Amino acid sequence: MEFKNRQATNPGRVTLKNVSTGATTTYDLAMADGATEQGTPLNKATMDTLKEDILNEVQSKSDGTFVPCCTTVAVE
Repeated sequence: MEFKNRQATNPGRVTLKNVSTGATTTYDLAMADGATEQGTPLNKATMDTLKEDILNEVQSKSDGTFVPCCTTVAVE
């Protein structure tokens, strides 16, 4: 899987459509939520690092001790 950053000519711009009239208006969107911490960006660099961390963990557990989180185990 290859991750890519979204490329936009007008980042943060949205168009809203009035469902009653069909009229559209374009706005520039700015977050106004009073964030005290921006958090981890969801971008190509972050996702590539996550992918590498997972692959490294799987490789380090190649002795058979690695168990994926999503395996289904039949219970009798």
